[in-house]
Amino acid sequence: MQSVSLARAKIQTPRFRSGLIERSKLEQQLADALASRRLVLLVAPAGYGKTAALSRQLQRLPPGCAVAWVTADEEDDLQRLLSHLIEALEPLDPPWRLAPEALLELVAQGRLRETASALVNALEATDTSGGVIVLDDLHAVADARAFEFLGHVLDGLPQNWTLVIASRVEPPLALGRWRARREVAEFDETTLGFSRKEVQDLWRHATGRDDPEQAERLLDRTQGWAAGLCLSLEASERSAATAPKGVWHNRRHLFDYLASEVLEHLPGELQEFLLRCSVLSELTVRRCEQVSGNPRAPQLLEDIERRRLFVSVLEDSEALTLRLHNLFRDFLEERLRRFHPEEVPVLMRRAAEGEPDPVRRTLIYLRAGAWDEAQRGLADAAPDMLARDNGVQVIRIVEQFPADIQAQSPSLAYVRGLCAWPHYQYRAVRSAMEHAAAGFDALGRHDDAQRARAMLALAMFFCGQMEEARRLSRAVRAQPMDLEAETLSETLDFWYEANHGPADGPGKHLARMVDVLTRRNSAELWFRCVPLVNMLISRPGVSVQIQRLLLSVRAVTGDEHWSLQANANLMEAWLLISQGKLAELEAAFQRIEEDSNWLGQPTGLRIRLATLKVMHQVISDDKEAVRATRDAIAAHAALLDHSSDLPRAMLSMVVRASAGIGDWAAVRIHLPAHIKTDREAPNTEMLLHAYQAQLALHEGRVGEALTALRALVARSAMLDTISLDATVRTQLALAELADGSPAAAWQALEPLVQRISATGAVGEVLFMGVQVLTNLWQAPWGDAMPREGLAALRQWVDTARRNKAGSHDRPLASAGDDAGLSARELEVLALLADSHSNKLIARALDLSPHTVKRHVARILDRLDLSSRMQAADWYRERFGSPMRVGT
Repeated sequence: MQSVSLARAKIQTPRFRSGLIERSKLEQQLADALASRRLVLLVAPAGYGKTAALSRQLQRLPPGCAVAWVTADEEDDLQRLLSHLIEALEPLDPPWRLAPEALLELVAQGRLRETASALVNALEATDTSGGVIVLDDLHAVADARAFEFLGHVLDGLPQNWTLVIASRVEPPLALGRWRARREVAEFDETTLGFSRKEVQDLWRHATGRDDPEQAERLLDRTQGWAAGLCLSLEASERSAATAPKGVWHNRRHLFDYLASEVLEHLPGELQEFLLRCSVLSELTVRRCEQVSGNPRAPQLLEDIERRRLFVSVLEDSEALTLRLHNLFRDFLEERLRRFHPEEVPVLMRRAAEGEPDPVRRTLIYLRAGAWDEAQRGLADAAPDMLARDNGVQVIRIVEQFPADIQAQSPSLAYVRGLCAWPHYQYRAVRSAMEHAAAGFDALGRHDDAQRARAMLALAMFFCGQMEEARRLSRAVRAQPMDLEAETLSETLDFWYEANHGPADGPGKHLARMVDVLTRRNSAELWFRCVPLVNMLISRPGVSVQIQRLLLSVRAVTGDEHWSLQANANLMEAWLLISQGKLAELEAAFQRIEEDSNWLGQPTGLRIRLATLKVMHQVISDDKEAVRATRDAIAAHAALLDHSSDLPRAMLSMVVRASAGIGDWAAVRIHLPAHIKTDREAPNTEMLLHAYQAQLALHEGRVGEALTALRALVARSAMLDTISLDATVRTQLALAELADGSPAAAWQALEPLVQRISATGAVGEVLFMGVQVLTNLWQAPWGDAMPREGLAALRQWVDTARRNKAGSHDRPLASAGDDAGLSARELEVLALLADSHSNKLIARALDLSPHTVKRHVARILDRLDLSSRMQAADWYRERFGSPMRVGT
């Protein structure tokens, strides 16, 4: 039998199979509230039957009404609560328009209103006549952001959905306005408590006889408190009816009562079994056998259910799963710690060892205080979590370790560094990896220390410490290292030679990177190493290796790892623009935009997409679009970690885009008056000097431009980055022509013409802009330029003019019946139209449910629809009855 996972148990609606009496008044009030109110609150102390009342009423909802149940606990912050809610909604197949994991990233960025809006939009588009979201035990959540988020959800909650909160205390929500609008229904202990008639009915049901006097005494002592009534009926009539008034609301007295009147009346074997299994959130046969060591777990669990020992049943097709009432579980765990404290760590470790999910296993180790095991578990789980865009969850787990362990642990430092890397937080990576490398060395963990040093070298490089990074990388290479450290060292060499030469160095190192990455076959490592390599696409051999890289990345990702796939799509678009295949770029942009939306528009992806777009807009001479995109890049650059060279590179793109459309006022604004000499990052410095010379040429300072450009051309090919060499050579040719030296102009331009004729990579000159290329072609060359050179210039100008904005329409999608959907998306849509759930579609097409969600989102985006039902109707209108996969 398989255990019900911790997360799954938290999202199952409890079922109380027997022993509940009719409470018609309360049930009618609840039914009315669920049908008519935006918010339903059940606020009462523990044991007032909030969960039981809700569970029973939810079973009576009309057919077609959806339910999502989440039981909160002390470990839940907003991210965990939201992740459980997303999982609880999974059976309803909400048409998410961005990845559920991206919602957690939005929360981490403090974008709670956007997160709530995405959730509300998914609920509104879900194909259901109505729905109820239940958050049980919400008092356990201490994260104030959770209630701010729920306030935003309530503001936009669709009319056919109701939010239900069960809590021991009133939640800190802005309830005043909802009360004023009569959109909230409230149930407190007065409403939830048993009435005189209900106590009499309960007594009759439990004892088989009427005894109004005993029932009256019971009501007087318990004040209608459900847990007290149940305890009384488990115990003898005499002790229950004569128990001191107030005993039920004193925790210590209540625990003593549970011990004397409940636990001690059970068989000894069952007592010990309950105590040892109290460390489990849910009780299943397999988990209870592992933890208790008792092979009679199946019989004992059935006995617990038969005796109705304060449990609810989680319905599962594969295994009986019980959840102890919080009060009873607290009592058992307190008793276990009091009488068998030495067993608690052992039992918790057994619970962790039996959990197949590495993330949940780590969380149980944390509860057990097994810090070493928890660190190992997180180290094992983190790479896959990061590859699946779950970095927020990784950081949450790190923060659950005690502060002193967080401060000392090299493993946790390494994980923190990995989480900071995708966000370009290079100073944070550097600090974390320094700590990790020193700590691993002290522990004698050589391979781990080597990996940390290799990452430290990369972080130092992007913080501008290139020579120090190079020396550290060589030290790493001088010692034995595993494939991960080798890959990172090749990545460092790739970037170092990008800035220092030789010209063909990056291509050679990228070839070795792809070789090693293919052997390592880690999606997370691919994602760590491959972003931004497109910056060197004009270097010898780089574009060929990017093509290899694309094939390998798509093989390792399959239908998963959407961030890595988005990076692959970006690199493919760079190849298209490099090769001048501009007609194919619109479709590529659409794919990347969809990727960005699905991932919650992460900053790094937005910046890189904007950089690519502004290049295309310059080529198309779309001045208004260039200005808008350029300003967005400048705004992004202002928010980045300025210890790295990335903001300066983005600044150079802003200046280049402005020059490309002749916006010299913007060039003057953004171009630094004094360009700092930077021997460690000469590429960006050279680009800025090239734009300074271009501005001088525009302003008629030809001699100044010539002096600067002649100095730059000596190294521009060796350090070529994002068309640096093309920029320098085209501007130098124009300057030489302005100086009356067409022969010198051709001498500057000839290597560029020859290289592009040989490689076909016309994109690097197209980015100079239509006007620059036209000026070169129409210049008075006389006999200085050979016929082949003029033909090449003419071809560049023609290519640029064909792509000028407005010169022709570029439809985003096919005009045919498929509306631009891929073959796989049509397969998914056919099954969706045949009423298949995401889970069934995944099974039929051998995909993951997450991949099916992504396909559904893309289908709705392409068709400009909101819901699965609308998509199904669209398919039937065009294709009739759905096709059958495999027929």
